Amino acid sequence: MTSHQVPQELEEQAAAYVLGILTPEDRVVFEKRLCLSKNGLEATTQSFQAVVEQLGFGVPAIEPSAALRERVLAQVGREAAQEEQTFQSMVDHVAFAASPVAPPASLRDRLLDQVRYEAHPPRQTITPLTFVRASEGEWIEMAPGVTAKVLYLDPVSRRATALVRMTPGSAYAPHRHAEPEERYVLEGGCFCGGQELVVGDYHRAEAGTEHHDTSSDTGCLLLIISSPQNEMLS
Repeated sequence: MTSHQVPQELEEQAAAYVLGILTPEDRVVFEKRLCLSKNGLEATTQSFQAVVEQLGFGVPAIEPSAALRERVLAQVGREAAQEEQTFQSMVDHVAFAASPVAPPASLRDRLLDQVRYEAHPPRQTITPLTFVRASEGEWIEMAPGVTAKVLYLDPVSRRATALVRMTPGSAYAPHRHAEPEERYVLEGGCFCGGQELVVGDYHRAEAGTEHHDTSSDTGCLLLIISSPQNEMLS
């Protein structure tokens, strides 16, 4: 689907992500990967998203009432033995309007698992106090000379708080912001949005804006709050 080589497991996760069938825990893990990924996973996810949007053009959006939704989920729970047959029937109907595609068995299993999950969702708890020590977390390379460590992924705003370190002479690829992006310079200095930023400087970019010139001559450490859904620009 894309020109980038992405492992099959990540392709399946990307497809499940845009379909909205990942469990909350798996979704958080995937968005952390997406936030720190290079262009491959980002492009794959965007390709799946484009397919889903095209399929959605022919279906009018209808928001069911809460009571109706509960009745439907209850019925799904009572008919657990028929879920596999029902899923296959849905796939057959969709196939009439699209080119034949054989989904991986693992992706099909994820869809069925999500149906069961919707029928009997577990209670979720949010840790009231979160601490990440300096020695904890994993630094992941985002681009040559640019590494990041995710501190927290907000499940409501869908924005990630991360430390980003840039080595001298490094630069980050141009991108468009899906949500507001904020950055604060902790060490060194960088060039961003046509401005030179030094220790203590703060910068905010609104959703829809673009960064084309993020670089550092001397190296820097930044605290950044941004969306994993940012669009990478060529």
